[in-house]
Parts: sequence; structure tokens; C-alpha cells
Amino acid sequence: MTKPVQDRNISSSFSKGLAVLAVFDAATPCMTLAEIARRTNQDRATARRGALTLVQAGYLRQQGRMLSLTPRVLALAGGFLQANQFGRRIQPTLNQHARDLKSELSLAILDQDRVLLLAQSTTESGPVTFGFTAGAHIPLVHTSLGRMLLACLPQEEAAELLHRVEVPRHTEQSILDREVILQQIAEARSCGYCITDSEFEPGIAGYAVALSRPGNTPVVLGSSAASGLHPNRRSDALIQGLQICAAELRQTNAVDDL
Repeated sequence: MTKPVQDRNISSSFSKGLAVLAVFDAATPCMTLAEIARRTNQDRATARRGALTLVQAGYLRQQGRMLSLTPRVLALAGGFLQANQFGRRIQPTLNQHARDLKSELSLAILDQDRVLLLAQSTTESGPVTFGFTAGAHIPLVHTSLGRMLLACLPQEEAAELLHRVEVPRHTEQSILDREVILQQIAEARSCGYCITDSEFEPGIAGYAVALSRPGNTPVVLGSSAASGLHPNRRSDALIQGLQICAAELRQTNAVDDL
């Protein structure tokens, strides 16, 4: 079998080290070297070198056999947030509209086959909170943010991605038929917003609208609310509020360079 040609401009060791950082999440905040090797598909010696290098650099902490991230990893995200002026151009707008809508707002982008939260409102008036923060990943298929991100892609590209990822059952209401999901994605693309109900969390409806301009990196804005209480009135108010917030963020060119 012919081995793939290694790009001489790419450091495979650095890439493998980044893969070690990426395997830590809310479900697995601490791991052994054997677990890291398995989750990164690296041999144990390679995973050990990468992990211990990150320990020495201050990005991982080792306690006995267990390794975990240190707060220093936030400096990497902080550089991105400051460079794009999230604190000045995005966060105040999210907070203001969250207070007006009495609902938490989230800004999200597509990260391979998951939704990556870029920013969230910091008000405490929202009736629904999952405890997610900027940098958290949430599922792609059964969230309004994920479906709206897919709707920002051409239909063929969305279909290819949808048929490549897993479609798990989070709740009894989770839609598992990919063709039905693809149809809903097309509808979201047509009307400019997406609503899901109890597909990720029972009793919680998700709302999302497109934020980025056509041709730019897809960025969406979303919110959640308890379903069942004046659903049509609440849905109309949230969608309209999200659209107003998205328009205001577009006017500041806040996400054009993402």
C-alpha cells in the first residue's frame, strides 16, 4: 500500500500535540495516557510525548496517572476573542438583547461535525440555562444552532455532512431520519430561521437565525425557551428578537473576519 505523502510544511508532532489538547471535554475532563492514546488514535509512546510536553508547557496538569487541562489554555482562546474585539463589539450587544428578550443568547460556528459556541450572553434573566460557556461543543443535528449552521451551507454540502455524522437519539422527540432532517434544513435556509422542540433536551425549544453574510464563514445566533407556554407568541417574539440582534451585529461587521 502506498503511504500518503507527508507535507513538508506541516509538523506532524505539533499536530498530534494539538489532538491531545482537543480530546478533553466536559464528559472526559481527566484521562490517563492510555485513554488519550485511544481517543487520539496515537500509539502510547507518541501520546505520552505529546502529553508530557504539554505538561511541561503548562497546558496540562498531571496528578498521579490522570491528566487534565489547566487554566492556561484559556490564554489561547483569549487571544482570539481579544483580536476580534468580542468584549467590545459582540458581548455588549448580546447582553442587551438578552435582557430585552429575557432569554440567553448564543453565538455559534461550525467546527467540523459539531457546533462550537463562540460567545454567550452573561445576563441571569433567562429562564433556561444549560451551563454552557464559550468554547463548548454541542450536538450538530438535533439543535437549532446546528441545523441553522447546516442551512448556511449549500444543500449538497449539508447533505454530505449530515450523512457523514452520527444521528443519536437524545430524547424521544429526536428526529432520526436523515431525509426528514435534510428537508428541515432546506426549510430553515428558505425562511432564514430554525426551530427545534425537545430534540436535544426534553421540554426545551431551540431558536436560531443566520448572522453571517452569504459567502462568509457561517455564524448563527440562537436562544432557548421552555416549550408549551404560549408557543406561537413566544416563538414569534424570540425569532424577531434574534433577527434584530443579528442585524445589529452585522452592521458592526463584528463577525465578518471569523
